[in-house]
Amino acid sequence: MTPSPSLLGARRLVAAALLLAVPYVAPAADAPGRPAIVDDAVGILRLFDEFVSSGAAASRCAQPDDASATRFLSNFQWVSTHATLEIGRQWSSDGLEAAAELARRSQAVKERTHALVRAEGCEATPVRELVRRFAAQASWKREG
Repeated sequence: MTPSPSLLGARRLVAAALLLAVPYVAPAADAPGRPAIVDDAVGILRLFDEFVSSGAAASRCAQPDDASATRFLSNFQWVSTHATLEIGRQWSSDGLEAAAELARRSQAVKERTHALVRAEGCEATPVRELVRRFAAQASWKREG
């Protein structure tokens, strides 16, 4: 069965959400003397990881429509911006170093999620939970 153009567009949007919002660059973690990133009181870094993992699972196991994929991307970009600011605050660094660290973090989360999908399949409970989270994150109406 050939996917519809709408489905293909939605999958591309999900992939773009993961690639455009946080392009992969050399990890800042390789920089000597950098402290480990710790989750902040608000939990924006955990939220970032959850967006990355749900987006990675949905890109392999779901067929979101264009509207859902677009809403997810918008929310993910907002979370990514705030996660970058949090890393910059913790490291007292510029946006480029923080973005590089966030890209490294994103890549690691995607790799773990894709490994989970390969090992357990799309019907496994943890993977289905990630896909459900994608839907919730797409419908999230944030304040501010």
